[in-house]
Amino acid sequence: MSREERKLRKHIEAHAKRELLKANKHLSKMRANEWKPPREKPDPRRIADDEEILPPPVKKKIHTQPDATVLTGFVAETGAGFCDILCAGVRLRCRSNAEVAIGDQVLFSAVRRRVEEVLPRRTVLSRTDPHNPRMERVIAANIDIVVNVVSLKTPPLRPGLIDRYLIATAKSGAQPLLCINKIDLLADPSELESLRPYEALGIAIVLCSAATGSGLAELGQALAGKLCVFAGHSGVGKSSLLNALHPELHLATGSVSAANEKGRHTTTSSALYQLPNGATVIDTPGIREFGLWDVSHSDLRRYFHEFDGRGCPFSDCTHTHEPGCGVKAAVGSGAISDARYQSYLRILTTA
Repeated sequence: MSREERKLRKHIEAHAKRELLKANKHLSKMRANEWKPPREKPDPRRIADDEEILPPPVKKKIHTQPDATVLTGFVAETGAGFCDILCAGVRLRCRSNAEVAIGDQVLFSAVRRRVEEVLPRRTVLSRTDPHNPRMERVIAANIDIVVNVVSLKTPPLRPGLIDRYLIATAKSGAQPLLCINKIDLLADPSELESLRPYEALGIAIVLCSAATGSGLAELGQALAGKLCVFAGHSGVGKSSLLNALHPELHLATGSVSAANEKGRHTTTSSALYQLPNGATVIDTPGIREFGLWDVSHSDLRRYFHEFDGRGCPFSDCTHTHEPGCGVKAAVGSGAISDARYQSYLRILTTA
């Protein structure tokens, strides 16, 4: 067979294959258009021999193991969108979308480095936000003792601020402790007379000096093994007391302005420290004003315990203008401290 004949034969065979494919496609389309009875789908719930319907199939439960990376920790520091958590002696920085405070117990993911849940709080020390009185600012949570550090001189004592801290502490559920620092500056024991109303109320008071070491043993004994907060006016020596209780801390301290006897802000944010006696202390920045959170007029009267049982003729007596008020009569006779009463009136106008 010549070369030309072989080429012609291949061309004919290829043409025949193409025509066969076209015919098969046309036949398939015709069959697809033909009517067919619908195919019955078997019901898996039915038994072939009768009409008994079986119960729906039981879905298998997939048992998943709990996430081993979710741990319980203690919040040691907070910031914008983050917090430092102590867990088994390790300090981790985690993201936080929740409102966390120092002292909180939280569930957190060690892998995602994120706070998952804030556990219920035993106690909560809070105040109004200085920039927005309608907002609460939590100072610390789960604390045992609120140590209100004050001084009688440089800066001078502010009984009204003490009273506000006592109210906030009572509301928090923690125990109050009034720490009088810088007693080495006192010239006469009569300068302690301003503390008599608090002694009469049974408030625990410790007289001490960070400079001389006087009273530090008593203070350390009161704090041992507790979670505490050091709070108070700027310049009263909170950081100095911590340095005296634990010299290895080396905290920065400042002096009181000689011009106006006001303290300078040395501590700018809350920080947590461990003391050798097992105490955990949260050192907070000094303040000059302390707004009370969520304290109504009726609540306020209950926090001044010396007003109880004074024989006021009205059960809702505000102790301001009502005739025959027993509290005002007790103030006039000296049975109630005039300084405490004046503090009550000032707080009443802002509560």
